[in-house]
Amino acid sequence: MPLLSQQVLLASRRKEISGDRDRLTRMSLIEEGFPKQVRMAHLACIGSRKVNGVAELHSDLVRATILKDFVEFEGVGKFSNVTNGITPRRWLDQASFPLALISKSLKTDKSVWLKDLDQLKGLLPFAENAAFRTEWAAIKQRNKERLAHHVETTLGFKVNTNAMFDVQIKRLHEYKRQTLNILGVIHRYLTLKKMSAAERKKVNPRVVLFAGKAAPGYYIAKLTIRLIVNAARVMNADPDTRDLLTVYFLPDYSVSLAEVLIPASDISQHISTAGTEASGTSNMKFCLNGGLLLGTVDGANIEIAEAVGENNVFFFGHLTRNINDLSTSLHSAVEDLRYQHIYHPVSVEEKCPPLANVLNTISGGMFGDGGVYEPLLNTIRQTDYYLITEDFDSYISALALVDEAYLDREEWIKKSIKTTANMGKFSSDRAILEYAESFWNIEPVKVP
Repeated sequence: MPLLSQQVLLASRRKEISGDRDRLTRMSLIEEGFPKQVRMAHLACIGSRKVNGVAELHSDLVRATILKDFVEFEGVGKFSNVTNGITPRRWLDQASFPLALISKSLKTDKSVWLKDLDQLKGLLPFAENAAFRTEWAAIKQRNKERLAHHVETTLGFKVNTNAMFDVQIKRLHEYKRQTLNILGVIHRYLTLKKMSAAERKKVNPRVVLFAGKAAPGYYIAKLTIRLIVNAARVMNADPDTRDLLTVYFLPDYSVSLAEVLIPASDISQHISTAGTEASGTSNMKFCLNGGLLLGTVDGANIEIAEAVGENNVFFFGHLTRNINDLSTSLHSAVEDLRYQHIYHPVSVEEKCPPLANVLNTISGGMFGDGGVYEPLLNTIRQTDYYLITEDFDSYISALALVDEAYLDREEWIKKSIKTTANMGKFSSDRAILEYAESFWNIEPVKVP
């Protein structure tokens, strides 16, 4: 075992575990190999008085997997949780059109409730008030019209603001699964193409919006953007379906653009492979603005569902069945699925025919040279590390449930109001106060 680890990590109590060489190796600050590497998480753990995750699931996974040996060695008291938060002053007050409606309904100035976000619970009774729902829906519509104007100015397309706005805005990465989203959109498009004119009249119109940036050298993420843009070109030009499905990738993603996108969403997608997202904060921003959430059992999605009510969230994925025992089951379940994909592979055609049809359509050249996309498609056809094949059918079913729910506009608006009303926990003020009290041992000071 490296001398640094012996001196820094185990000097005081090394004798207690000296007989367990595997554990000594696991806890080493140095990763043996060529070249050797410093295990930064271990170094941070040793050098810190307290260690925390940023969502309950994340903290449980850290304690149960990544730093399990350190938890046993140093005691569970060092390891805790502080769920992330967002500032309502930017993501509700500044981003949305002035929500004087909230202040009027709470009979409290916004300077008060923005600093005590739990006061939003006072909106819950108004979900049953028809006049309030009308005003709430009007604010959402104004936000949608503002976004539609931005799309028209930027991309030159006129957007149907009466359609459902379905938004995913995140850094482009395989684990965040923008790929799953666009594959689902293509599946929807192919389904629409097969419908008769009479069947299409029953379909809920949907506007799908993507935004985000990929790391400069991240080839697969760049291919995902290319697929989204080229698929959008085909779909938006198709006279058979463009009244029912349009897709836009908004360039130059920034905080300013997020302030336009987030308040306009009817549904937002947070669909990372279960166990890969530490917390996420965009999910909080969307829900605070009354957008409903479609997501996997991952990160802060779980706590949002607990806060707003699971009947106001659309979960999907194989791992939803383990939702009551996630801390012990999720990591092993994901690893078991990956093991099966590597050592006992089943073809996509056999495992998920609808997904196979989508992949073959892309390969066939509907959205440009199919060969260009093969490196991206092969990540699914071969190892499928991010489990798109496992979740695709469940994802499509969840999208259908979203469509069904959106048709009942009054009930949807009620869900929107209840979602905003129950988001008080996710204020950054709460998170900072928890750090101050439990980690930094400091008290607030009143500003004169």
